[in-house]
Amino acid sequence: MKPNFKKPFAIIKRKEDVGALVFEGEAMELNKLEDIPEKKGKENLKENFDETYDTISAIPFSQIKERNFKVYDEGAKILCINIERQSRVTLEKLFKFLPDEKIELVDKLRYNYSDKEYEKIIKSVIENEIGNGEGANFVIPRKGTAKIKDMSVNKALGIYKNVLRSETGSHWNFIFYNGDKFLIGASPETHISIKDGEVMMHPISGTFRKESEEKINLKKFKENFLKFLSDKKEINELFMVVDEELKMMAKICAQGGMIIGPLLKEMFALIHTEYLLSGKSDKNIIEILRDSMHAATVTGSPLESACRVIYKYEGEDRRYYGSPLVLIGRDEEGRKFLDSSILIRSVEINMDGEILTRVGSTLVRDSVPSEEVAETESKIKGIMNSIQSCSKKQPLKILPYVEEDAKVLKVLQRRNQKLSKFWFFNQEGEDNMSGQIKGKNITIIDNEDDFCYMLKHILSKLGAKVNITRYDKYDFDNAQSDITIIGPGPGNPNALENEKMNIIGNIATKFIKSDRKFVGVCLGHQFICKSLGIKVVRKEKPFQGVQETIDLFGKKEIVGFYNTFAGRYEEGLENLKELKFNDVKISYAQQTKEIHALRGRNFVGFQFHPESILTQNGMEILRDELINLMER
Repeated sequence: MKPNFKKPFAIIKRKEDVGALVFEGEAMELNKLEDIPEKKGKENLKENFDETYDTISAIPFSQIKERNFKVYDEGAKILCINIERQSRVTLEKLFKFLPDEKIELVDKLRYNYSDKEYEKIIKSVIENEIGNGEGANFVIPRKGTAKIKDMSVNKALGIYKNVLRSETGSHWNFIFYNGDKFLIGASPETHISIKDGEVMMHPISGTFRKESEEKINLKKFKENFLKFLSDKKEINELFMVVDEELKMMAKICAQGGMIIGPLLKEMFALIHTEYLLSGKSDKNIIEILRDSMHAATVTGSPLESACRVIYKYEGEDRRYYGSPLVLIGRDEEGRKFLDSSILIRSVEINMDGEILTRVGSTLVRDSVPSEEVAETESKIKGIMNSIQSCSKKQPLKILPYVEEDAKVLKVLQRRNQKLSKFWFFNQEGEDNMSGQIKGKNITIIDNEDDFCYMLKHILSKLGAKVNITRYDKYDFDNAQSDITIIGPGPGNPNALENEKMNIIGNIATKFIKSDRKFVGVCLGHQFICKSLGIKVVRKEKPFQGVQETIDLFGKKEIVGFYNTFAGRYEEGLENLKELKFNDVKISYAQQTKEIHALRGRNFVGFQFHPESILTQNGMEILRDELINLMER
């Protein structure tokens, strides 16, 4: 069946498929995720197909407004094709359908920022956002625009043919046409997939730039590649996005899950590192899709704060960059499934031939601005090369020559050695119940960081009944819990002119003066310090996504930090008689005097994150300290 390329259509070549999927149908513009047409059960299942595909939808980045996060919204709609015809074709047949077209640009690609302007933005994000505790990492892309000469549907199909030929290792190679505009690309990253109740996410971060094929020297390549795999910045960058997407998974998958990896993904010009996150959920797929918007790899963390930073620095609607292209369907039994790909390494093209593309890199505390600029240029070069290249020669894959090399495997495996045991093993069927914690009511105060969902997940596995309440909705006077956790969150705890900080500070002070048992994590810990009269100061260098070995009340522990501020130990702090708090035990770094943890008569505070993958024995630390707290 030859497709009618004059009607709305989409073609997807998925990595796991031998051929390609071709869809045709009615184009719609929708306002909400729940407006995506839904078919139930075995209604109109396609004969002779194991899977019936119902809709394919391009979700605008601004749709994160459904989570009430700050975002520029200039009216981009959900572009949906209600699929009427579907077919599966071999690549050989597809290449016969697709025309060979010469793609000429009217002028060169133009960036919205020069190299110097972009470096200035990167420096500002590192110094003013990460440096002020607003988050661990952020993604601020560069925008590129150009125009194709004599644009037509055939030209778009020719571009897609070039993409299929030139790009390798993509999760999806796709073209989407709604009758008005095209989305074309080769995305390396799954957004989220759902099948038979299993939910998977594939956070990717860490980028190795390949040399051109003519310069490849395998010995030199292996040396450079091993250096990349051992680079602390690249490793921590990936760990941070894994933590952020685990927050989503913990919210979505109450039944548990596990982490698989690290894995390697090779593209035309780049090699990435990634993990696979897998879990079980019985939630509705649209609800899961909403809760998963948008990936940390294209926003930053924590997500709500990242959206504010994106709004501050970008000043315009991202349109479809960084959001998912979503395919929804049903299997032979009528059970729904969802597959999606993040709209990166892609272009939006209108019928006048105007090209819009965006590329970004993950900015962390030790990012080097010039290197981040080079990374964006390498990515955009790959996009533009695939658009214009008519080469029928398959790009050279280097990874097969080294991916089974013993040194490479050891370096990869070493990454997991000090990470959380809890998250790296399947929790389904595991008995982590604690008799002392089972049935206890625990309230977590959410301070704008979904780490609270990872805390909830661990505590639920210990047997607690856990409730999460937003900081501005928490009612101290009427709250009833066995233990309350003042959770982590972005921001400067000393900025008491900030309404959020004032509210959290008041909550912490009320707890300190009461007999109620409570825990502070990161920001919550800092407010315990302040309530006790301990100075909280800005660190010389942010500890966003840093793993350290500390002395935790006499026991060595490997823990993960996400903080820019810290309480500072001074002689005599253990004897706070003027505030009537005796017997405060303090765990602090001998060299920096930064306080890692506190124990008091009715509280415990952690500057680190016991729930993070960076904390090796996080579940055990939480369990033991909660039991200890309840016995005091």
